[in-house]
Amino acid sequence: MQKRYKIGIVLVVLCLLCLSSQKTFASNKTKDEEKEYDFNEETIVSISKKESYTESGKYTWLKYKPNADGYLTVEASDPTEPFTGTKGYLALYNSAKTKLLSSSTIFYNTAHSDNSYWYKFIFGMQKGSTYYIRVKSESAVKFTCQYKKVKDVSGISRIKAKNLKKNKVLTGLVPAGISNADWYQIRLTKKQKLRLYYNAKTNGCFKISIYMGTKLIGTRNIYYTSGLRKITLSLKINGKKSGMSAGKYYVKIERANTMSSGYYKIKWN
Repeated sequence: MQKRYKIGIVLVVLCLLCLSSQKTFASNKTKDEEKEYDFNEETIVSISKKESYTESGKYTWLKYKPNADGYLTVEASDPTEPFTGTKGYLALYNSAKTKLLSSSTIFYNTAHSDNSYWYKFIFGMQKGSTYYIRVKSESAVKFTCQYKKVKDVSGISRIKAKNLKKNKVLTGLVPAGISNADWYQIRLTKKQKLRLYYNAKTNGCFKISIYMGTKLIGTRNIYYTSGLRKITLSLKINGKKSGMSAGKYYVKIERANTMSSGYYKIKWN
């Protein structure tokens, strides 16, 4: 009786190991069956209703590897099929699909065709890196991509800040997954109000900080903007607004959180 009991335990263990192996194999098989498209080979990708996450239970992956620093614009639209207001979620990942580089729930809805905020999304990227966009579509959808190179001339620190000339517009890049900040120097030759203009295209949030020498005098979080926004800096003396003193000022632009990327434009007068 004791021998039979031991044999029974061995058989149970072997069965459990077989089931575990089958379960792992099934899990890998499901992952392998997820559809993947390469934006480097085709700039327009259509996902059918059958391929959608709602129907298949599987994500669709859009791959892109830039040959220069810049930003990728991904636009969602209704497919050729008779659907209107297609919806779903996007998320940016690293080359291994293991590290999230954006919010996991970037929502798109083409019903809001009057506002590009709902269907056009921008991701800052670095040359040579591979990125994946995970699509969780609720129905059929079409994606179009366009890539634009950006030559970021900003400084990497306050000491190495790029001189920003009056009324000169510069474009800066904030690549996904990179923590570096961009620095600019503004020189006022006389006492005046300092008007700083910015235009941000981001899937998250950037932060602008302004310094008078080494002293922080103001900071603001900025989100996706449809056009130029203005920040006016002035001093208050005896309750009255007065211009900023002549001297050097520094502007620092960085991501407000690790899930943001994109680009921006900046100038002053």
